[in-house]
Amino acid sequence: MACVQWRGFLELVVMEPAELNGGRFYLRPLHDDDRIDDRPLLTTLLGGDQHHAVRQATEDWHTGSRLTWAVCEQTWIDMAALVVAEEQADGSYKVCGYPVGDPTALVPNPDDLERKTYQDAADEGKATVLRWITGYLQRAAVDGQTG
Repeated sequence: MACVQWRGFLELVVMEPAELNGGRFYLRPLHDDDRIDDRPLLTTLLGGDQHHAVRQATEDWHTGSRLTWAVCEQTWIDMAALVVAEEQADGSYKVCGYPVGDPTALVPNPDDLERKTYQDAADEGKATVLRWITGYLQRAAVDGQTG
């Protein structure tokens, strides 16, 4: 949660999950509703029980401590990669991207578009978040590992 001083008063600012357009890929908040449920892919990617992962991700957004996105191909709603930005002690963010499944496999997309892999989704999603953090949040961002 950010504190902003305005006219001598401190105001708490709660950050809400943001959607970002990264060109070929778009980044959306994690979901667990009747339309989109990211929990099965989160379980595959992170292991363990991810039953409360989406709610925790939203709470982490509100504090600004950990920002997460599902990276999706523009014509596909399923997560192709996960991007996580972890706030560091100095206020900067470390940004990592993780492909969902085999990094070399192709992401489903229309035939008239250039073929992209799940690793491409992780890399391009991570690049979008790095630009957003430095440009919009005005914070330093460090490129973490992609795994």
